[in-house]
Amino acid sequence: MTYSKKELRQAYIARLQQLDLNTRLHEEKRLTSMLFDQPEWMNAKVIATTLSQSLELDTSPIILHARHENRQIVVPRTLPDRQMEFVELNEDSEFVETTFGVLEPQNGRVYKPSELDLMIVPGVAFTQSGRRIGFGGGYYDRYLSKYDGNTISLSFTTQLANENEWQSEQYDKPVDKVLSLSETD
Repeated sequence: MTYSKKELRQAYIARLQQLDLNTRLHEEKRLTSMLFDQPEWMNAKVIATTLSQSLELDTSPIILHARHENRQIVVPRTLPDRQMEFVELNEDSEFVETTFGVLEPQNGRVYKPSELDLMIVPGVAFTQSGRRIGFGGGYYDRYLSKYDGNTISLSFTTQLANENEWQSEQYDKPVDKVLSLSETD
């Protein structure tokens, strides 16, 4: 049985809201550790990630680890027409809160898609093959259509979906790799 992406998005957001703190912290720690062991991470000099929101996997350990390893972190800034760009994150970054309640850099160097080595792509639900349901704006699908670098998503166990749970649409862009924990971890 397939559901609409809107229905599934609401269901997976509800699952994320119900995720208990101990499970969340355990899985975040394991997933970030797995990320740091990936060849895509080890070879990346410029890494794109988000400034996470409360429901999302906490990206601050990723940002701190990257900075400790002298890697450049870039974070998204939204543009008109559901477009976005990635801007350097550093000690001089100034932020503004968007209408979505998201912090975005107000200043800093903008990196072109070809300058990003790795993009950590957020989402609400993921399949092991790399299909994803995002938060509904289409920003990442639009950006991924012009990005040829490596993409990885980190998925809480509660975000893992079966391959046939939804129909992909022509604009949906899968990620290269989804890191997740098996039920036994």
